[in-house]
Amino acid sequence: MKLVAALVALAQLAAEEAGAKPGTPGPAYFSGSYERIGRGGGRGVPALLDDRVTITPAGKAVTIRACSGPELLMQFGPAFEVDNLMTGAQDGVAVECLFGNNGYNRPILTCRAADGAAFTLWPLSVAPLDCDG
Repeated sequence: MKLVAALVALAQLAAEEAGAKPGTPGPAYFSGSYERIGRGGGRGVPALLDDRVTITPAGKAVTIRACSGPELLMQFGPAFEVDNLMTGAQDGVAVECLFGNNGYNRPILTCRAADGAAFTLWPLSVAPLDCDG
């Protein structure tokens, strides 16, 4: 009986640990303002993306927000063998981002969406995004 209880407790702990994998930086590492460069997705001629976004921790995930459009919630994983993968969805469209860092140990994200969008997020050392100004 004790073995069953221990296995149930272990399974619950594993289910709760859906955040960053061992050796992967947590959500706070990604906090900040970024320049987004790339192309939009969808039908027709893709639009140029050249704007700024902010990344904020959201529990064991991160939220990417621009001044316009829906936010993007990104989780770590699910592919356990890929340590630098985040997956999520924006307005029902699947998005995957691979992350690395620059020479100043700031994250750089390279993302691709199922609708054809592709962009890179470059870290900025400026004040937070101001959508009213």
